[in-house]
Amino acid sequence: MQPASRYNAAVEENPDFDPAAHTLESLQAWNETAASYEALSNRLFTRTAEQFVEFAGLKKGWRVLDVACGPGVASRAAAARIGERGSLMAVDLAPLMIDRARQAPAPARAAPIEWAVMDAHALKVPDASFDAVVSQLGLMLFAQPDVAMAEMRRAAKPGAIVACLVQGRREKMLFTSLVLHAILERDPSLKAAPGAPTLYAFGPDGAMEQTFARADLLEISTKRLTGTFRFSSPEDYWTTMTEGSGRTGALLRRLSAANQAWVKKTVLRRAAKNQSGGAIEVPYEFMMARGYKNG
Repeated sequence: MQPASRYNAAVEENPDFDPAAHTLESLQAWNETAASYEALSNRLFTRTAEQFVEFAGLKKGWRVLDVACGPGVASRAAAARIGERGSLMAVDLAPLMIDRARQAPAPARAAPIEWAVMDAHALKVPDASFDAVVSQLGLMLFAQPDVAMAEMRRAAKPGAIVACLVQGRREKMLFTSLVLHAILERDPSLKAAPGAPTLYAFGPDGAMEQTFARADLLEISTKRLTGTFRFSSPEDYWTTMTEGSGRTGALLRRLSAANQAWVKKTVLRRAAKNQSGGAIEVPYEFMMARGYKNG
């Protein structure tokens, strides 16, 4: 389980960024928002998860690993796709996320799911033990994405698939960027430090291909998913995002009460520009990538 040397070099160039501290902060943030993020995921990401596991090419009877599974939306979609003869292990850094995932109803005629608390940077699984390794909305949050990619590749069998879904380009992913942009507009000091992960790092053309190539994956393919998420009002959108999104909510809470009020007012005004049929439709873009492990 050796860390990716390329990432180590990047860390040395950015000594102010502490990956271990960032990972601990992530654990705390996602534990705090586990219940609300589960509600957000069930409401908005179920269809996305189905599209993702279809893109990943999962087959009946496979053994699959889901990394950074959160409340298990993609895990259950994958389990349904591989069927009762398959098996699935779903892991997440935050114990309270795993608790939520365990309690959710399992799909009919789906593979059994083993839930475990685990850090993506040091997966406690045997080498070459899965037919596919997937991660939905995890890669862009990892403190050391190349290390996590190396771990996912290590867990995959020769010829197995590794697939990830991340947020797309910032200007297209208004679902999250409306709030995040307003926070950083009000307090630029909250901008991620050099070397730290950002939500949209893997959205630009070529970024996922380069990341998968650094992990020595072959036959890399990508696809963008676009659409809109519907909310009953700007207030509904605000509440969903700020209570359900771990890292964004944590950033918001670092602002003073006056600055939080400014951000909310600004976001509500901007969200209202997306009115459609008495509701709010906020655009999203996800990027998916898939590659194969060689022998």
